[in-house]
Amino acid sequence: MGTNDTEKTNCSEELMVPLALFAVELNSKKRLMFDVSSRTIRGITSTLFPDAFCEFENGGWLLMARHKPLYFKEQIVYLVHPSTGRRVDLPVLPCPNEGFFVFYVGSHGMPLVVAFIEIMTVVPTIHIACPGDVYWSIYKHTSDPERSEPMHKFKNTLILDVVLLGKQVVCVESHGKILAFNISEMTWRTVSSCPDWSEKDSHFLVVFNREVVAISHPHKTGSAFKFFKLDLEAMKWSVLGDRELDNTSWFLCKGQSYRVKEEGKRRVYLFGPNICAESLVSVKKDSNGIEVCTYIFTGSLEPATSKSITNIYAYDLFDETAEMVIPASIVTEIWRN
Repeated sequence: MGTNDTEKTNCSEELMVPLALFAVELNSKKRLMFDVSSRTIRGITSTLFPDAFCEFENGGWLLMARHKPLYFKEQIVYLVHPSTGRRVDLPVLPCPNEGFFVFYVGSHGMPLVVAFIEIMTVVPTIHIACPGDVYWSIYKHTSDPERSEPMHKFKNTLILDVVLLGKQVVCVESHGKILAFNISEMTWRTVSSCPDWSEKDSHFLVVFNREVVAISHPHKTGSAFKFFKLDLEAMKWSVLGDRELDNTSWFLCKGQSYRVKEEGKRRVYLFGPNICAESLVSVKKDSNGIEVCTYIFTGSLEPATSKSITNIYAYDLFDETAEMVIPASIVTEIWRN
């Protein structure tokens, strides 16, 4: 559900282009699904949607979060399977901070562990709950060898993006450091920082082929997307080569990004606010050899839990052009695979 499916044939890869999920009104039963390949929109209606946002998808399950009024400092969280109608309620999350959700699905197709990672904390903090639990367990990354100062002197850690790799929750923080939480062992570890890192860029994580890919691009120039992959077992970074970028599209959204094989494509799709201060610049030469700049406003991309008015933009890595795919001007939730 929520994909643009092409029939799977022998010796060919199944094409599953993520669809953008939009909410026109928070209390409405209706959501809009946008297909970037055909540029069509269709509506879907469900009792799952009113007053709740879809925060993460895995194995056909959706994690829905409903925010109580701010003074309650709580979130109501539950899992639903749209195809079967099954619902699994989780404990109320007593956390005042914004964060990212991920959940692990077992071999029998049932969600086993749900994780909530706080975006800004003194030390990296994750909340864990399993179906049937009555409360969330909290695990703080207090054993980071680089944090030698007393805890009261720590500066806040800002988590920029999160992915789930098998049973590991992998996070990147604002200085490029990679942090991994092992769901089986309930332990944190720190991995080497992402190379060629700039705090002024936007950054995303994508899981592909048992590796984590870090993507960054400057707010003010669109011609410098950087792709690095991390082998968590070998603890090594390497640059993603042209061959790995060919025939590939990247759908970027904080907390829920995807890589898709598309023949003849090398594109990046991302969300951007309707009004912002920064711009994506595409520079090309015209027939007379004169450089022509095209400005498309994008600005800073908000975390998955911070809903905003957005548009969808596509950047072509072949000819370095950018275009507005859809002037959505409605609230974006996530890419759904």
